[in-house]
Amino acid sequence: MHTIRLLYSSDALEGLRYRDFLTIMEKAAETNRERAITGMLCYGGGQFLQALEGERLTVNALYHHIAKDPRHSNCQLLSVEEIGARDFAEWSMKIIDWNDAVTAARQALLLKHSGSRQFNPSQMTAQQATVFLRDLAAMERLLTE
Repeated sequence: MHTIRLLYSSDALEGLRYRDFLTIMEKAAETNRERAITGMLCYGGGQFLQALEGERLTVNALYHHIAKDPRHSNCQLLSVEEIGARDFAEWSMKIIDWNDAVTAARQALLLKHSGSRQFNPSQMTAQQATVFLRDLAAMERLLTE
């Protein structure tokens, strides 16, 4: 079995709000648990940055399904890599709303990894996006301990 991590960014459909996709993500989290997919989704400024981890064929099928979803556009595959360990193993889908209570620590993290104060994942390199999500996950873990 080959475990991979896939990262992509996309633009949300105009008018889509956090509470709109929260319902969608609750269903996705349930489905992901059944398929042994883990990951993290960050939303802000009308953009998504998502990491999906799991068995290669399962993650690929999910990504192709997501890419066709009309609730977003400009889906850009940032990276696909084989992994030995998951970065988001405890979450079938962790959701972070960048617009909700953006803290100084989150802003510093974004500036450190992207060189910008504006959340714009389509302008990040694959490496920047990967390390940004890892560090953001670590910050979220500290908040929930």
